[in-house]
Amino acid sequence: MPDAGGVRLVVFGVGNELMRDDGIGVRVARRLRETLADERVAVIEAGTAVLDALDLVPAGADVIVVDAASGGAPPGSVHRFGLDDLSARRGVSLHEVGLPEAVALARLGGAEFGNVIVLGVEPAAIEAGTELSPILEAKLPAILDAVRAEVARLLSS
Repeated sequence: MPDAGGVRLVVFGVGNELMRDDGIGVRVARRLRETLADERVAVIEAGTAVLDALDLVPAGADVIVVDAASGGAPPGSVHRFGLDDLSARRGVSLHEVGLPEAVALARLGGAEFGNVIVLGVEPAAIEAGTELSPILEAKLPAILDAVRAEVARLLSS
């Protein structure tokens, strides 16, 4: 992670890489780290350890979480949620603690976050396997563009 003094935004790649498209967030984080050279942004592969990863956010920094999220749209579609939107959507999670709960716990411990945005990528296949589905692999450039656009939006505000 870059020097925390200059970090204004943290992008977390979240998901379970052993469940095909559920690992999209981690894959996006890897690709983003290869192409994004901005000391104001830290990119972290959080996997399923969301609560632990939130400890890495400098006080007041904005957070983008990239994860798989089913919303009924075509695979590869990117949904944008705030924490309140996400709290209203209850479902089964393969992660240790859901994001709204993890953020609430971190805040109880004294953490201070700026904006917390979730970019949920519509999966095609959530099943055992280590490769993305062919459709998500093909849509990865567009997904990365959507994440970069959100990074730019938050950095400019």
